[in-house]
Amino acid sequence: MDTTANKSAAKRQQRKAERKTRSTLSCEACRSRKLKCNREQPCQNCTVRDKAASCVYRGEAAPPQGKRQGKTGQAEDMQARINRLETLVTSLVEQNQQLGGNSSSQGRESGLPPDRITPSSSDASDNDNDNATEEIQHGIGIMQVDEKQSIYKGSTHWYHVLEELNELKSLWGEMKETHEVAALYNPSLEIPDAPSLLCGMARPVSREELIATIPPKAACDKLMARFFDDERSPVPTYHLLHQPSFMRQYDEHFADPSKTPVMWLGLLFSMLSPIMFSYYCNGDEPPEYEGTSRSLSELYRVRTAQCLMMGDITKCAPFTLETLVYNSMAEWARKSVSETRVWMMVGLVCRVALQMGYHRDPSQFPDISVFQGEMRRRVWQFVHRMDSLTSFLTGLPGMIRNSDIDTAEPINIYDWQLSEDMTVLPPAQPETEPTPVSYLLAKGRIIRCLGHIVDFLSALGQYPYNEVLRLDEEMVTAFKATPPYLRMQGTESALGPDSESLINRRVQLVFLHHQGMCVLHRKFFIRGRSDPRFAPSYNRCISSAVALLELQDFLYTSANASFLIATHWYRISYTSHEFILAAMIIVLDIRHRKMERNDGLDAQVILQPECMSVLPKLYKAYRIWKDEATRKRSPEASKVSQVLSNLLCPLGFFEYINSQPELIPEIPEMDPQIMPFMPFDGYGGMPESEMNIDWAVWDSFIEGTSFEDAYGEMTF
Repeated sequence: MDTTANKSAAKRQQRKAERKTRSTLSCEACRSRKLKCNREQPCQNCTVRDKAASCVYRGEAAPPQGKRQGKTGQAEDMQARINRLETLVTSLVEQNQQLGGNSSSQGRESGLPPDRITPSSSDASDNDNDNATEEIQHGIGIMQVDEKQSIYKGSTHWYHVLEELNELKSLWGEMKETHEVAALYNPSLEIPDAPSLLCGMARPVSREELIATIPPKAACDKLMARFFDDERSPVPTYHLLHQPSFMRQYDEHFADPSKTPVMWLGLLFSMLSPIMFSYYCNGDEPPEYEGTSRSLSELYRVRTAQCLMMGDITKCAPFTLETLVYNSMAEWARKSVSETRVWMMVGLVCRVALQMGYHRDPSQFPDISVFQGEMRRRVWQFVHRMDSLTSFLTGLPGMIRNSDIDTAEPINIYDWQLSEDMTVLPPAQPETEPTPVSYLLAKGRIIRCLGHIVDFLSALGQYPYNEVLRLDEEMVTAFKATPPYLRMQGTESALGPDSESLINRRVQLVFLHHQGMCVLHRKFFIRGRSDPRFAPSYNRCISSAVALLELQDFLYTSANASFLIATHWYRISYTSHEFILAAMIIVLDIRHRKMERNDGLDAQVILQPECMSVLPKLYKAYRIWKDEATRKRSPEASKVSQVLSNLLCPLGFFEYINSQPELIPEIPEMDPQIMPFMPFDGYGGMPESEMNIDWAVWDSFIEGTSFEDAYGEMTF
């Protein structure tokens, strides 16, 4: 009996030992509270009690996933697999670099031609490390371009790994697409996710309301003809659009507006706004827009922002970048908008351009057609230069680093030489051929120099003078490379038989060149008077300042002659702050000459040949500012005229001028109906720029109202 009982007990112990250990399905918190756990991570009970951190499961196995996660859980699981894969590949790359790398891998990853790949050698570990570094530096990334979007992903993005793993990439794409389709029908995800445009002032509207705002086709035809007219266009960026392609899209829109992409509507509104604004500025409103052009310009500007919001600029749809460019320029045309705000808007434009891959040359990506590639080069050229110009005007760093760019310049050809089905670009026209792109190229090279100047002056630490001389040479080279037809042969012969548009462009190039020279050299200007090492800066500052004063007189005289009046809404004003800087440079030079003599003989200082040559120009500048102060058309004119008077009086300037009537230039009386500006046919425009000049008194003028006091207390 005992034997039988012992056998039964032994069997029970054996069965108990053979039983599998039951997994603990509840989290520790639910087990301690004796609650039913839904086995999610975190579970529902811990979530309700805000104890997600304490939701821990016993054992190594992860908690089961609830049914409610569905496709989202699968997508997240796939993302986790990709993250692990990325970590694995990264570690393998690091190991490969330590072992010497592989030359064929270098060529494939870097995108460099074979003749630029240095073979690896197991006997030269330093060379191997250099090659590995070069491989990382020259990765071209991945470009996805189709009719719906243009997306660029750099070589540091995880998608770069998936590109080489086709099977997993396809699986991820299918999973992501399924999840996105399901999300469209999920009420909990119907939350607006589109970013607002800067301040988000434009209220959301319906597509029907947008389309209803567009003028009838007959009216639109006239407006588009004005936009693409080389002489009358209010916007200097018509070369960003291929007119035949745009007009085809334009006709398709009016044939069936329901099929028009919302971003194309934004592009159309961004073109209509400056056209209406040009009617307002020029005073040549057609009868149908009389008294309404300004309000219509504002309406179309707001409609542009609404389209950008509705289309979501983060989706990088076609026409997004062009619309943003025109919208930024329309904002800049408003006098109430500061350069800093425009600089911020240009920063947004630059980031969208980078996201869309415009900084990578299209020739490296076969999915981009020849036609698309050339138009992308034009747009990128403009965006990059707009970034440099706004940085120069505000004294703030640019958004784009030159080391990140390999996009080539557009070639000098006419629009009629481009077609959407072309397979090869035609030969470039000579630089002397005045195509729509030639001015873009010439001005772009000068603005590129301005960008280098602001990078140099914004850098921390001291300024090496050899770098100043190098930048000076770079600017001179770019200016001399200007095609002959874009060169201004002195202000006396500027008003020749050429078109107003051509004369305007010549003025822009001269203005930017001398403006850049003054800003580059002004820190070494005073030293150059006594130290021969800095004499180039002194000479360059004086010559560029005199050239700017001559240009100011030319603009003033041209406006008085009713020539070159406000045909565009971008303009250089003869009361621009850059002309104040030019006058100050000349005045301070005369002041230092007197301080060096220290004998009180003011007339002898004035009679020096160097002073005699600039006196009439300086007097003209003073009269221009005084005239503007009298007419109260410029808020700064009263300050500037008073300061110039305070500076020149102690030097005996006015006494000497009055005693020499032959030196007094004739200043024509300005027509009170004429506005004090001329067109600015340039990148992003240049309204009254507030340059931060590094003189204490200049800063006082920029920052407040103590400018007159600062100069009034100076001892001469």
